[in-house]
Amino acid sequence: MKHHILFLLPIALVMLLTACAPVEDDIFTTAHITVTGGDDVTVTSVQAQVKLINVNSRQVTTAADFDGVSATVELLRGAYQIDIEGVATCQSAENNIRMRQFRCQSDYVEFVGRDNNEVTLKIIFLD
Repeated sequence: MKHHILFLLPIALVMLLTACAPVEDDIFTTAHITVTGGDDVTVTSVQAQVKLINVNSRQVTTAADFDGVSATVELLRGAYQIDIEGVATCQSAENNIRMRQFRCQSDYVEFVGRDNNEVTLKIIFLD
């Protein structure tokens, strides 16, 4: 019986120490994605859907909540492919407002920082 206790004591100690190990919360991050019309087009707001595809796991995360021209998405840290499609409100130099269909795309963006990760994508207008 004494040998069993001496054998189980180190196992119990290892289990106790691993149970008290800190939980890894750093696997998630915040991505800020901004769309821009470039130098010649002023984009004031967008209504669009962001589709983020994890390059390694192929897991898809979507978001459609844009604040003006930016969206904020909580996701796992890693490398992503980004596809955005929607409608942009554009203002010309003469203050004319026009709705235009657009898309944005990037094959590889890293969101690996613990906190804020920012990326700006240029709009490709479909009209």
